[in-house]
Amino acid sequence: MKEMFVPIFLAIIVGIIEYFSKRINISGKRYSAKILSFSAGVSIIYLLLELLPGFTEAALAINRYLFVALPLGFISHHLIEKEIYKHNSKHDLVKMLTLEEHLFYFFYHIILGTVIVTFSLESTTKALLLFFTIISFTAVSNLPSIKHKSMERAFFLSTSTLIGVVLALSIWRFVPQWIHFSLVGFAAGVLLFTVIRHHIPFGRSGRIGYFSIGFILYSLIIMASWSF
Repeated sequence: MKEMFVPIFLAIIVGIIEYFSKRINISGKRYSAKILSFSAGVSIIYLLLELLPGFTEAALAINRYLFVALPLGFISHHLIEKEIYKHNSKHDLVKMLTLEEHLFYFFYHIILGTVIVTFSLESTTKALLLFFTIISFTAVSNLPSIKHKSMERAFFLSTSTLIGVVLALSIWRFVPQWIHFSLVGFAAGVLLFTVIRHHIPFGRSGRIGYFSIGFILYSLIIMASWSF
């Protein structure tokens, strides 16, 4: 029962946060740079200290070919963005990028839902570390954007993580372990691209202090979790 309750509960919380973040517009606000910087620090340290090492251990134990999932996740997001920039005029670019963001992140959050189940079956601590990173990642993916005009569409898009959790719980026993961890690698690759490309502030933008706080604070939390 616990194995089902924990991932479902976490997915519902992610969905609530995603829904409200789609309904808020903080573009241009003073604190938006602080939120982005703090979230970038949290996300990158989670990748470096927890997600990538954990995926590496699993890939070495199951099959080294699982490492292919990591660049596939990284490249897929990059290629989709490049194709949009290449084949659309400036007039249509914002509309197509917005559509790509909604569709890509909808399916990506379905994958994240399956990863939550994978980690929750290993330990609640691993699931919680991923959960807080997803919240941080989800918030900064939506908050700086123009708020979503349709409540119904925003609600539907926000159910993606829960869909992934329910799907994974339904077919978990029938899916080989290498597929579960392939999805972990794919999710790590996408997150790596997104954090480096979109979330880490460059040049004069961002707040280095808030980035450092997120980086150091989550480092301590992750290292403390290794004792459990």
